[in-house]
Amino acid sequence: MPEDDPAHAIPMQLTLRSQLDELARVSQWVETLTHAYAIPNDTRYSMELCLEEALANVIRHGYRGDADQTVVVKFERRGEREFAFSIEDSAPHFRPFDPDEPPQEAEAVNLEDIVPGGHGIRLMRKFASSVEWAPLEPGNRLSLGFVVPNAG
Repeated sequence: MPEDDPAHAIPMQLTLRSQLDELARVSQWVETLTHAYAIPNDTRYSMELCLEEALANVIRHGYRGDADQTVVVKFERRGEREFAFSIEDSAPHFRPFDPDEPPQEAEAVNLEDIVPGGHGIRLMRKFASSVEWAPLEPGNRLSLGFVVPNAG
């Protein structure tokens, strides 16, 4: 990143403890990044929502509440209008979706019919431009891409 880039002093990755209170650090970091890169508030909201969902799932389900683990979140700019986060953990492998399966459209349902759980990937696919998963040895990498819409 060039020295004259206003974001050059912002860390491009965070290492978090596997505790839910660490999510506050992520929110502050995303706020700093979105301000530095002039990312609109609606995209920032999408970023924070997806990161919170993914990280909470790693902590609660992947690590099963073990507070002595770590999660690494990386940020990168992929072009003029595209930004991405990757989340890496050392939790057991999980397969959140079939990579060859197209995202499903959310079906209209009554609130009374909604069962908690299992909606995180659907939420991420709705709010992120791309969602990709890859196994690591050990662990998982979930990548979330966000394209900032053209102004005007």
